Amino acid sequence: MSRTVTLGQLKTDIAYQADVVIGSTGRYQASNITRLVNQSIQRFRDRLSQSGIEHYLVSHDDTLTVGATSPYPFLLLDLSAVSPSITTIYGFDVTIDGFTQTLQHRPFTQRDESDNIPARPRYWSQVRDGKVAVFPPPDFAYAYSVWYLPALADLANDNSTFEAVAGWEDYIVWDVVCRLIQRDAYPDAYAMASSERDGSWADILRAASRVSANGPTVVGRDSLARTRPLRSDVRLPFGLSCLRAA
Repeated sequence: MSRTVTLGQLKTDIAYQADVVIGSTGRYQASNITRLVNQSIQRFRDRLSQSGIEHYLVSHDDTLTVGATSPYPFLLLDLSAVSPSITTIYGFDVTIDGFTQTLQHRPFTQRDESDNIPARPRYWSQVRDGKVAVFPPPDFAYAYSVWYLPALADLANDNSTFEAVAGWEDYIVWDVVCRLIQRDAYPDAYAMASSERDGSWADILRAASRVSANGPTVVGRDSLARTRPLRSDVRLPFGLSCLRAA
């Protein structure tokens, strides 16, 4: 179940587990612990999303323009003004003939394989600063949905909250504890704290994998019932169409 925890509570838990005193002066300054907490939260959101858990992903919906963006052989989609701003894109869906189809991610080095010929888009590649290459350039103004990890402002004061699922905050606590112990060069204590952190991460992945009877969660919208292959003459059994891209 969803739960929020304050920055102040996270710092209290860290101080307890690491057996340190956090203050405004001295060895463990509150500002330094706050910075470590924020760094850990950002890494946690990235790692969680890369593992196929969509908890922090949001979508942006719009319509593709037709044709390539001169002078490129692809459509350069500018999403830099999207709010909240984009950090990493994890899925790109287009609606073609009334069906949602997930584009395959391709390295940007393969952006010219479409030869600038408009067609049904099949691939996407994130460029930079919220810009995405879509190729082949679309031959129609298809509706699309981009699934991405939004930027997150750092927690600034002790009343600021970290939104997660009950128990997920344990990973943040132990991750910061590991960094504190590593700084103090206590190998035995670090090994124990690292084991707790790894156990917390394993629990998160285990719990997430129980969401679906078909296995672990996957990135993007659950559209198995509405997805078909990009080639209309080839149909895969229900539930297998998502494996085509793999």
